Amino acid sequence: MNRMLKRSWILFSFFCLISIPKHVLAQACSITFNLPEHKNSDALIGYYYYGNIYVKDSLHFNNSGHAVYKTNTPLQQGIYQLFINNNKHFDFLVADDQNFDISVQKGGTTPEITASAESENFQRYINFTTGQINHQKELTDKRERFKTIADSVQKIDEELAQMSKDVLNFQFTENAKYPDSFYAQILLANYEPEIDKNKIPPFYLQNDSLQKVFEYDYRKNHYWDYFDLGDLRMWYTPYIQTRLNKYLNNVLVQKPDSVIPEVIRLIEQHKKNKPIFQNLTSFILNNSIQSNIMGIENVFVAIANKYYLSGEAFWANEQLLKQIRQDVALRENNLIGMTAKELLLEDTVGDYHSLLQQSSKYTILVFWEPECGHCQTEIPKLYNEVFLQNNLSVFAVCTMNNKLKWQEFIHEHELRDWINVWDPYQTSNFNQLYGVQSTPSIFLLDEDKKIIAKNMNVDNLKKIIESLEVN
Repeated sequence: MNRMLKRSWILFSFFCLISIPKHVLAQACSITFNLPEHKNSDALIGYYYYGNIYVKDSLHFNNSGHAVYKTNTPLQQGIYQLFINNNKHFDFLVADDQNFDISVQKGGTTPEITASAESENFQRYINFTTGQINHQKELTDKRERFKTIADSVQKIDEELAQMSKDVLNFQFTENAKYPDSFYAQILLANYEPEIDKNKIPPFYLQNDSLQKVFEYDYRKNHYWDYFDLGDLRMWYTPYIQTRLNKYLNNVLVQKPDSVIPEVIRLIEQHKKNKPIFQNLTSFILNNSIQSNIMGIENVFVAIANKYYLSGEAFWANEQLLKQIRQDVALRENNLIGMTAKELLLEDTVGDYHSLLQQSSKYTILVFWEPECGHCQTEIPKLYNEVFLQNNLSVFAVCTMNNKLKWQEFIHEHELRDWINVWDPYQTSNFNQLYGVQSTPSIFLLDEDKKIIAKNMNVDNLKKIIESLEVN
Protein backbone atom coordinates (compact mmCIF):
# COMPACT_ATOMS: atom_id res chain seq x y z
CA MET A 1 0.00 0.00 0.00
CA ASN A 2 1.26 3.43 -0.86
CA ARG A 3 1.78 5.13 2.49
CA MET A 4 1.08 8.61 1.15
CA LEU A 5 -2.38 9.62 -0.04
CA LYS A 6 -1.12 12.33 -2.39
CA ARG A 7 2.20 14.03 -2.89
CA SER A 8 4.31 16.09 -5.23
CA TRP A 9 7.83 15.12 -6.18
CA ILE A 10 10.67 17.32 -4.96
CA LEU A 11 14.37 17.32 -5.80
CA PHE A 12 15.79 17.13 -2.31
CA SER A 13 14.32 15.04 0.48
CA PHE A 14 13.82 16.99 3.66
CA PHE A 15 11.22 15.06 5.64
CA CYS A 16 12.33 14.05 9.11
CA LEU A 17 10.79 12.82 12.34
CA ILE A 18 10.21 15.67 14.75
CA SER A 19 10.16 14.85 18.45
CA ILE A 20 7.21 15.91 20.54
CA PRO A 21 8.14 18.36 23.32
CA LYS A 22 8.15 16.82 26.80
CA HIS A 23 5.56 19.26 28.12
CA VAL A 24 2.81 17.71 25.95
CA LEU A 25 3.44 14.08 26.91
CA ALA A 26 1.05 14.15 29.84
CA GLN A 27 -2.05 13.67 27.70
CA ALA A 28 -3.00 10.76 25.43
CA CYS A 29 -5.23 10.73 22.39
CA SER A 30 -8.55 8.94 22.00
CA ILE A 31 -10.81 9.69 19.03
CA THR A 32 -14.04 7.76 18.68
CA PHE A 33 -15.57 7.40 15.21
CA ASN A 34 -19.20 6.46 14.58
CA LEU A 35 -20.05 6.01 10.90
CA PRO A 36 -22.95 3.52 10.60
CA GLU A 37 -22.77 3.44 6.80
CA HIS A 38 -19.21 2.14 6.93
CA LYS A 39 -19.59 -0.86 9.18
CA ASN A 40 -17.14 -3.71 8.66
CA SER A 41 -14.83 -1.56 6.58
CA ASP A 42 -11.37 0.00 6.76
CA ALA A 43 -10.20 3.60 6.58
CA LEU A 44 -7.00 5.57 6.87
CA ILE A 45 -6.09 8.41 9.17
CA GLY A 46 -3.85 10.89 7.38
CA TYR A 47 -2.09 14.05 8.44
CA TYR A 48 -1.06 17.13 6.49
CA TYR A 49 2.60 18.03 6.24
CA TYR A 50 4.03 20.55 3.79
CA GLY A 51 0.67 20.60 2.02
CA ASN A 52 0.74 16.87 1.31
CA ILE A 53 -1.18 14.15 3.16
CA TYR A 54 0.65 11.22 4.69
CA VAL A 55 -0.86 8.12 6.26
CA LYS A 56 -0.66 8.08 10.05
CA ASP A 57 -2.47 4.82 10.70
CA SER A 58 -5.29 2.52 9.59
CA LEU A 59 -8.68 2.16 11.23
CA HIS A 60 -11.24 -0.67 11.18
CA PHE A 61 -14.97 -0.07 11.70
CA ASN A 62 -16.87 -2.87 13.45
CA ASN A 63 -20.29 -4.20 12.48
CA SER A 64 -21.90 -1.10 14.01
CA GLY A 65 -19.66 1.36 12.19
CA HIS A 66 -17.75 2.10 15.40
CA ALA A 67 -13.98 2.56 15.72
CA VAL A 68 -11.61 4.09 18.25
CA TYR A 69 -8.21 5.53 17.49
CA LYS A 70 -5.92 5.67 20.53
CA THR A 71 -2.32 6.62 21.08
CA ASN A 72 -0.20 6.52 24.23
CA THR A 73 1.16 9.99 23.50
CA PRO A 74 -0.62 12.98 21.99
CA LEU A 75 -0.71 13.48 18.26
CA GLN A 76 1.17 16.36 16.72
CA GLN A 77 -1.41 19.14 16.61
CA GLY A 78 -2.61 19.90 13.11
CA ILE A 79 -5.31 19.06 10.60
CA TYR A 80 -5.95 15.37 9.98
CA GLN A 81 -8.11 13.49 7.53
CA LEU A 82 -10.29 10.41 7.74
CA PHE A 83 -9.93 8.78 4.34
CA ILE A 84 -12.44 6.11 3.41
CA ASN A 85 -12.11 6.34 -0.37
CA ASN A 86 -11.55 8.95 -3.06
CA ASN A 87 -15.15 10.13 -2.78
CA LYS A 88 -15.52 9.94 0.99
CA HIS A 89 -13.08 11.75 3.22
CA PHE A 90 -13.12 14.73 5.55
CA ASP A 91 -10.70 16.85 7.56
CA PHE A 92 -10.78 17.39 11.31
CA LEU A 93 -8.72 19.46 13.72
CA VAL A 94 -6.53 17.93 16.42
CA ALA A 95 -5.59 20.55 19.02
CA ASP A 96 -4.85 20.39 22.78
CA ASP A 97 -7.90 18.34 23.72
CA GLN A 98 -7.46 15.06 21.86
CA ASN A 99 -10.32 13.11 23.42
CA PHE A 100 -13.41 13.60 21.28
CA ASP A 101 -16.05 11.90 19.15
CA ILE A 102 -16.70 12.14 15.41
CA SER A 103 -20.00 10.93 14.00
CA VAL A 104 -21.63 10.91 10.58
CA GLN A 105 -25.31 10.06 10.66
CA LYS A 106 -26.67 7.45 8.27
CA GLY A 107 -27.49 9.19 5.02
CA GLY A 108 -25.47 12.23 6.02
CA THR A 109 -22.17 13.59 4.77
CA THR A 110 -21.27 16.21 7.39
CA PRO A 111 -19.33 15.04 10.46
CA GLU A 112 -20.48 16.03 13.93
CA ILE A 113 -17.77 16.52 16.54
CA THR A 114 -18.32 16.59 20.30
CA ALA A 115 -16.21 16.81 23.48
CA SER A 116 -13.41 19.05 22.12
CA ALA A 117 -14.15 22.75 21.79
CA GLU A 118 -11.49 23.58 19.19
CA SER A 119 -12.31 20.56 17.04
CA GLU A 120 -16.02 21.43 17.27
CA ASN A 121 -15.33 25.05 16.33
CA PHE A 122 -13.25 24.01 13.36
CA GLN A 123 -16.05 21.77 12.08
CA ARG A 124 -18.51 24.64 12.54
CA TYR A 125 -16.19 26.82 10.46
CA ILE A 126 -15.99 24.13 7.76
CA ASN A 127 -19.77 23.89 7.68
CA PHE A 128 -20.09 27.67 7.35
CA THR A 129 -17.55 28.00 4.54
CA THR A 130 -18.96 24.99 2.70
CA GLY A 131 -22.37 26.64 2.73
CA GLN A 132 -20.86 29.89 1.47
CA ILE A 133 -19.01 28.12 -1.32
CA ASN A 134 -22.16 26.31 -2.45
CA HIS A 135 -24.14 29.56 -2.42
CA GLN A 136 -21.36 31.33 -4.31
CA LYS A 137 -21.54 28.68 -7.02
CA GLU A 138 -25.30 29.14 -7.28
CA LEU A 139 -24.87 32.90 -7.65
CA THR A 140 -22.08 32.51 -10.19
CA ASP A 141 -24.23 30.18 -12.30
CA LYS A 142 -27.13 32.60 -11.99
CA ARG A 143 -24.90 35.49 -13.06
CA GLU A 144 -23.95 33.59 -16.20
CA ARG A 145 -27.61 33.00 -17.04
CA PHE A 146 -28.49 36.68 -16.59
CA LYS A 147 -25.26 38.18 -17.88
CA THR A 148 -27.10 40.29 -20.49
CA ILE A 149 -29.31 41.95 -17.86
CA ALA A 150 -27.28 44.72 -16.23
CA ASP A 151 -29.49 45.18 -13.17
CA SER A 152 -29.45 41.47 -12.37
CA VAL A 153 -25.68 41.25 -12.77
CA GLN A 154 -25.19 44.23 -10.47
CA LYS A 155 -27.43 42.75 -7.82
CA ILE A 156 -25.64 39.38 -7.95
CA ASP A 157 -22.23 41.08 -7.78
CA GLU A 158 -23.35 43.00 -4.69
CA GLU A 159 -24.50 39.75 -3.07
CA LEU A 160 -21.20 38.04 -3.89
CA ALA A 161 -19.27 40.98 -2.41
CA GLN A 162 -21.40 40.80 0.73
CA MET A 163 -20.68 37.07 1.03
CA SER A 164 -16.95 37.78 1.03
CA LYS A 165 -17.49 40.34 3.79
CA ASP A 166 -19.55 37.83 5.77
CA VAL A 167 -16.79 35.22 5.60
CA LEU A 168 -14.17 37.73 6.68
CA ASN A 169 -16.39 38.97 9.49
CA PHE A 170 -16.91 35.38 10.69
CA GLN A 171 -13.17 34.74 10.68
CA PHE A 172 -12.24 37.87 12.61
CA THR A 173 -15.10 37.51 15.07
CA GLU A 174 -14.14 33.93 15.88
CA ASN A 175 -10.45 34.86 16.01
CA ALA A 176 -11.21 37.53 18.62
CA LYS A 177 -13.47 35.14 20.54
CA TYR A 178 -10.77 32.45 20.86
CA PRO A 179 -7.56 34.53 20.64
CA ASP A 180 -5.07 32.03 22.06
CA SER A 181 -6.31 28.92 20.29
CA PHE A 182 -4.90 26.95 17.39
CA TYR A 183 -8.36 27.26 15.83
CA ALA A 184 -8.02 31.05 15.81
CA GLN A 185 -4.76 30.84 13.87
CA ILE A 186 -6.28 28.56 11.26
CA LEU A 187 -9.21 30.93 10.68
CA LEU A 188 -6.92 33.63 9.27
CA ALA A 189 -4.32 31.34 7.72
CA ASN A 190 -5.09 32.62 4.22
CA TYR A 191 -5.79 36.24 5.08
CA GLU A 192 -3.55 38.98 3.71
CA PRO A 193 -3.90 42.53 5.07
CA GLU A 194 -5.36 44.96 2.56
CA ILE A 195 -3.85 48.37 1.90
CA ASP A 196 -5.87 51.32 3.11
CA LYS A 197 -5.43 53.68 0.16
CA ASN A 198 -6.28 56.62 2.43
CA LYS A 199 -3.18 55.92 4.52
CA ILE A 200 -0.65 55.91 1.70
CA PRO A 201 1.83 58.75 2.37
CA PRO A 202 1.46 61.68 -0.05
CA PHE A 203 4.99 61.16 -1.39
CA TYR A 204 3.97 57.81 -2.92
CA LEU A 205 0.88 59.28 -4.54
CA GLN A 206 2.91 61.48 -6.89
CA ASN A 207 2.83 58.87 -9.65
CA ASP A 208 1.85 55.25 -10.35
CA SER A 209 5.42 53.94 -10.07
CA LEU A 210 5.90 55.27 -6.55
CA GLN A 211 2.50 53.97 -5.51
CA LYS A 212 3.39 50.50 -6.81
CA VAL A 213 6.62 50.60 -4.79
CA PHE A 214 4.65 51.39 -1.63
CA GLU A 215 2.07 48.69 -2.36
CA TYR A 216 4.79 46.11 -3.02
CA ASP A 217 6.65 46.92 0.18
CA TYR A 218 3.44 46.89 2.19
CA ARG A 219 2.32 43.52 0.86
CA LYS A 220 5.78 42.01 1.35
CA ASN A 221 6.22 43.37 4.89
CA HIS A 222 2.73 42.43 6.09
CA TYR A 223 2.25 39.13 4.28
CA TRP A 224 2.92 37.03 7.41
CA ASP A 225 1.01 39.24 9.89
CA TYR A 226 -1.78 36.70 10.36
CA PHE A 227 0.18 33.51 9.75
CA ASP A 228 2.65 32.35 12.39
CA LEU A 229 5.33 30.68 10.31
CA GLY A 230 7.19 29.85 13.51
CA ASP A 231 4.35 27.74 14.91
CA LEU A 232 5.13 24.13 14.05
CA ARG A 233 1.41 23.27 14.13
CA MET A 234 0.85 25.40 11.01
CA TRP A 235 3.21 23.14 9.08
CA TYR A 236 0.73 20.32 9.75
CA THR A 237 -2.08 22.07 7.88
CA PRO A 238 -2.94 22.27 4.16
CA TYR A 239 -2.19 26.02 4.16
CA ILE A 240 1.58 26.16 4.59
CA GLN A 241 2.59 25.11 1.09
CA THR A 242 0.16 27.50 -0.58
CA ARG A 243 1.28 30.41 1.57
CA LEU A 244 4.99 29.80 1.03
CA ASN A 245 4.57 29.24 -2.70
CA LYS A 246 2.64 32.47 -3.06
CA TYR A 247 5.17 34.48 -1.05
CA LEU A 248 8.22 33.11 -2.86
CA ASN A 249 6.80 33.05 -6.38
CA ASN A 250 4.21 35.83 -6.51
CA VAL A 251 4.63 38.34 -3.71
CA LEU A 252 8.38 38.81 -4.07
CA VAL A 253 9.65 40.37 -7.29
CA GLN A 254 11.18 37.48 -9.21
CA LYS A 255 14.70 38.85 -9.39
CA PRO A 256 17.66 37.47 -7.40
CA ASP A 257 18.45 40.80 -5.74
CA SER A 258 14.86 41.00 -4.49
CA VAL A 259 14.39 37.39 -3.41
CA ILE A 260 17.74 36.53 -1.80
CA PRO A 261 17.79 39.12 1.03
CA GLU A 262 14.13 38.47 1.85
CA VAL A 263 14.42 34.68 2.13
CA ILE A 264 17.61 34.92 4.16
CA ARG A 265 15.90 37.40 6.50
CA LEU A 266 12.98 34.97 6.85
CA ILE A 267 15.25 32.01 7.59
CA GLU A 268 17.34 33.96 10.10
CA GLN A 269 14.17 35.06 11.87
CA HIS A 270 13.29 31.41 12.59
CA LYS A 271 16.78 29.98 12.87
CA LYS A 272 16.67 29.29 16.61
CA ASN A 273 13.68 26.99 16.19
CA LYS A 274 15.38 23.94 14.71
CA PRO A 275 12.35 22.20 13.13
CA ILE A 276 11.17 25.46 11.55
CA PHE A 277 14.71 26.32 10.44
CA GLN A 278 14.96 22.96 8.71
CA ASN A 279 11.49 23.07 7.16
CA LEU A 280 11.77 26.63 5.91
CA THR A 281 15.30 26.39 4.54
CA SER A 282 14.52 23.11 2.79
CA PHE A 283 11.36 24.54 1.26
CA ILE A 284 13.14 27.63 -0.09
CA LEU A 285 16.00 25.54 -1.48
CA ASN A 286 13.59 23.23 -3.29
CA ASN A 287 11.48 26.09 -4.58
CA SER A 288 14.48 27.88 -6.04
CA ILE A 289 15.95 24.84 -7.80
CA GLN A 290 12.58 23.99 -9.35
CA SER A 291 11.76 27.50 -10.53
CA ASN A 292 11.41 28.07 -14.26
CA ILE A 293 12.11 31.78 -13.87
CA MET A 294 15.51 32.81 -15.16
CA GLY A 295 17.78 34.00 -12.38
CA ILE A 296 16.06 32.29 -9.45
CA GLU A 297 18.79 29.66 -9.50
CA ASN A 298 20.88 32.44 -7.91
CA VAL A 299 18.69 31.95 -4.85
CA PHE A 300 19.50 28.25 -4.83
CA VAL A 301 23.24 28.93 -4.90
CA ALA A 302 22.98 31.56 -2.16
CA ILE A 303 20.96 29.31 0.18
CA ALA A 304 23.09 26.26 -0.60
CA ASN A 305 26.32 28.11 0.19
CA LYS A 306 25.06 29.91 3.28
CA TYR A 307 23.33 27.03 5.02
CA TYR A 308 24.14 23.67 3.43
CA LEU A 309 27.74 23.84 2.29
CA SER A 310 28.70 25.86 5.38
CA GLY A 311 27.57 23.01 7.63
CA GLU A 312 24.61 24.83 9.23
CA ALA A 313 22.04 22.48 7.70
CA PHE A 314 22.30 19.87 10.48
CA TRP A 315 19.73 17.62 8.78
CA ALA A 316 21.63 17.22 5.50
CA ASN A 317 23.39 13.89 5.03
CA GLU A 318 26.43 13.42 2.83
CA GLN A 319 24.42 12.13 -0.12
CA LEU A 320 22.30 15.27 -0.16
CA LEU A 321 25.33 17.53 0.30
CA LYS A 322 27.10 15.80 -2.56
CA GLN A 323 24.15 16.45 -4.86
CA ILE A 324 23.96 20.08 -3.76
CA ARG A 325 27.70 20.58 -4.31
CA GLN A 326 27.39 19.25 -7.83
CA ASP A 327 24.44 21.50 -8.63
CA VAL A 328 26.16 24.54 -7.15
CA ALA A 329 29.33 23.81 -9.12
CA LEU A 330 27.34 23.81 -12.37
CA ARG A 331 25.78 27.18 -11.59
CA GLU A 332 28.03 29.31 -9.40
CA ASN A 333 30.28 30.49 -12.27
CA ASN A 334 27.51 31.44 -14.71
CA LEU A 335 24.73 33.10 -12.73
CA ILE A 336 22.61 35.90 -14.17
CA GLY A 337 24.37 39.20 -13.49
CA MET A 338 27.86 37.71 -13.32
CA THR A 339 30.64 38.56 -15.75
CA ALA A 340 31.13 35.63 -18.11
CA LYS A 341 34.25 33.54 -17.57
CA GLU A 342 36.92 33.87 -20.20
CA LEU A 343 37.13 31.32 -22.99
CA LEU A 344 40.21 31.42 -25.24
CA LEU A 345 39.54 28.87 -27.96
CA GLU A 346 40.78 28.09 -31.46
CA ASP A 347 38.86 28.25 -34.72
CA THR A 348 38.92 25.86 -37.66
CA VAL A 349 42.34 27.11 -38.84
CA GLY A 350 43.98 27.18 -35.40
CA ASP A 351 43.67 30.89 -34.59
CA TYR A 352 42.61 31.72 -31.03
CA HIS A 353 39.70 33.98 -30.08
CA SER A 354 38.77 35.52 -26.73
CA LEU A 355 35.17 35.63 -25.58
CA LEU A 356 35.73 38.66 -23.36
CA GLN A 357 37.38 40.69 -26.08
CA GLN A 358 34.38 40.73 -28.38
CA SER A 359 33.57 44.38 -29.02
CA SER A 360 29.86 44.14 -29.90
CA LYS A 361 27.16 45.56 -27.63
CA TYR A 362 25.62 42.10 -27.23
CA THR A 363 27.22 38.69 -27.63
CA ILE A 364 25.52 35.34 -27.96
CA LEU A 365 27.53 32.49 -26.48
CA VAL A 366 26.25 29.15 -27.70
CA PHE A 367 27.49 25.63 -27.00
CA TRP A 368 26.42 23.14 -29.66
CA GLU A 369 27.40 20.05 -31.62
CA PRO A 370 26.61 19.09 -35.23
CA GLU A 371 25.26 15.63 -34.39
CA CYS A 372 22.76 16.92 -31.84
CA GLY A 373 19.25 16.65 -33.31
CA HIS A 374 18.00 19.73 -31.48
CA CYS A 375 21.07 21.70 -32.58
CA GLN A 376 20.41 20.81 -36.20
CA THR A 377 17.15 22.74 -35.90
CA GLU A 378 18.08 25.51 -33.50
CA ILE A 379 21.52 26.52 -34.81
CA PRO A 380 20.36 27.45 -38.35
CA LYS A 381 17.38 29.18 -36.75
CA LEU A 382 19.71 31.12 -34.48
CA TYR A 383 21.72 32.22 -37.50
CA ASN A 384 18.81 33.21 -39.75
CA GLU A 385 16.29 34.59 -37.26
CA VAL A 386 18.57 36.20 -34.70
CA PHE A 387 22.08 36.83 -36.00
CA LEU A 388 21.11 38.14 -39.44
CA GLN A 389 18.35 40.32 -37.96
CA ASN A 390 20.36 42.01 -35.22
CA ASN A 391 23.63 43.82 -34.67
CA LEU A 392 25.45 41.38 -32.39
CA SER A 393 28.18 38.74 -32.44
CA VAL A 394 27.99 35.00 -31.90
CA PHE A 395 30.71 33.05 -30.11
CA ALA A 396 29.82 29.49 -31.09
CA VAL A 397 31.59 26.69 -29.21
CA CYS A 398 31.50 23.21 -30.69
CA THR A 399 31.46 20.73 -27.81
CA MET A 400 32.51 17.62 -29.77
CA ASN A 401 35.94 16.71 -31.16
CA ASN A 402 35.01 15.59 -34.69
CA LYS A 403 36.51 18.43 -36.71
CA LEU A 404 35.27 17.20 -40.10
CA LYS A 405 31.60 17.07 -39.05
CA TRP A 406 31.96 20.46 -37.37
CA GLN A 407 33.41 22.06 -40.53
CA GLU A 408 30.81 20.41 -42.76
CA PHE A 409 27.96 21.81 -40.65
CA ILE A 410 29.48 25.32 -40.70
CA HIS A 411 29.84 25.16 -44.47
CA GLU A 412 26.40 23.65 -45.10
CA HIS A 413 24.60 26.31 -43.06
CA GLU A 414 26.92 29.18 -43.98
CA LEU A 415 27.86 30.03 -40.40
CA ARG A 416 31.10 31.69 -41.48
CA ASP A 417 30.18 35.09 -40.01
CA TRP A 418 30.19 33.60 -36.54
CA ILE A 419 33.24 33.13 -34.37
CA ASN A 420 33.32 29.34 -34.60
CA VAL A 421 35.64 27.76 -32.03
CA TRP A 422 36.16 24.45 -30.31
CA ASP A 423 38.08 22.78 -27.50
CA PRO A 424 38.95 19.29 -28.72
CA TYR A 425 41.05 18.43 -25.65
CA GLN A 426 38.64 20.01 -23.13
CA THR A 427 41.33 22.20 -21.57
CA SER A 428 39.14 25.27 -21.03
CA ASN A 429 36.79 23.51 -18.60
CA PHE A 430 33.82 25.12 -20.39
CA ASN A 431 31.46 22.37 -19.22
CA GLN A 432 32.00 23.31 -15.58
CA LEU A 433 32.32 27.06 -16.11
CA TYR A 434 29.03 27.25 -18.00
CA GLY A 435 27.23 24.19 -16.64
CA VAL A 436 26.84 22.69 -20.10
CA GLN A 437 24.83 19.52 -19.64
CA SER A 438 22.91 19.57 -22.91
CA THR A 439 23.12 21.27 -26.27
CA PRO A 440 22.37 23.76 -27.56
CA SER A 441 23.06 25.88 -24.48
CA ILE A 442 22.61 29.59 -25.18
CA PHE A 443 23.81 32.62 -23.16
CA LEU A 444 23.25 36.29 -23.91
CA LEU A 445 25.96 38.72 -22.75
CA ASP A 446 25.91 42.51 -22.63
CA GLU A 447 28.65 44.91 -23.71
CA ASP A 448 30.58 44.28 -20.47
CA LYS A 449 30.14 40.53 -20.95
CA LYS A 450 27.75 40.21 -18.04
CA ILE A 451 25.24 37.38 -18.36
CA ILE A 452 21.78 38.78 -19.17
CA ALA A 453 20.03 35.52 -19.95
CA LYS A 454 20.87 31.84 -20.24
CA ASN A 455 19.59 28.38 -21.10
CA MET A 456 16.80 29.48 -23.44
CA ASN A 457 15.61 28.40 -26.85
CA VAL A 458 15.86 30.62 -29.91
CA ASP A 459 12.26 31.82 -29.70
CA ASN A 460 12.75 33.04 -26.13
CA LEU A 461 16.07 34.60 -27.09
CA LYS A 462 14.31 36.56 -29.84
CA LYS A 463 11.82 37.97 -27.34
CA ILE A 464 14.57 39.01 -24.95
CA ILE A 465 16.54 40.69 -27.73
CA GLU A 466 13.42 42.54 -28.89
CA SER A 467 12.90 43.85 -25.35
CA LEU A 468 16.52 45.07 -25.29
CA GLU A 469 16.12 46.91 -28.59
CA VAL A 470 19.43 45.56 -29.85
CA ASN A 471 19.17 47.42 -33.15
